[in-house]
Amino acid sequence: MLLRLIPLLILFVNLCFAQTAKVVTIFPFHFASTDLSEKAALEELNGFFYDLFAGQLASTDYFEVVDRQNMEALLGEVALQQSGLTEQVLQLGKMKGAELAIFGTVTNVANQTFLTMKIIDISTSVIIKAIKQKGSLKKPDELALEAGYTFMKGLSRTLQQRYGIAMLVPGDASKEGLKHFLKGRDLIQQAVIAGEGGDDKKQKKFRAEREKFL
Repeated sequence: MLLRLIPLLILFVNLCFAQTAKVVTIFPFHFASTDLSEKAALEELNGFFYDLFAGQLASTDYFEVVDRQNMEALLGEVALQQSGLTEQVLQLGKMKGAELAIFGTVTNVANQTFLTMKIIDISTSVIIKAIKQKGSLKKPDELALEAGYTFMKGLSRTLQQRYGIAMLVPGDASKEGLKHFLKGRDLIQQAVIAGEGGDDKKQKKFRAEREKFL
């Protein structure tokens, strides 16, 4: 009887280790421009991507995402530089005990914006997924939708192949699903702003509209 239980015990232990959540850090995108209007658009992009990636990764129960405020506090002490960016990400990721890190860069060339997004395995320094998206910071929503859709679709496939983890992009990996996500996110932000401004009527309106997206 005991001998029969040993294989089951080994299987149980293996499953426990296999399901241990991987810690992920999400870094803000590096942008060298000094144009304040472009920096505002970049902050909007950073907020969208953090919410999207953190929400989708955490929803699988296979990942634990480092809190954004926690990362911002660390980055307040260390300024990321374009040169050696990957090495800095690896170093800071290790400081947070992370196994994976998502990071990227935004570059303007001849009035065009190129957004590069990567996810790296910190223990091996292997970039397991990378995409490059062309767009415009004058239309951050469109850039976010295109880049977010492309990255999440590729990432879900990579995680399935590499770790056996099934993860869907909002709306079953559709752009309409991402538009839905973006609209709902904007509504809750407007509700928060209205509440801070003391406008309870507007806050209730935005929250009611937000409920339609849940």
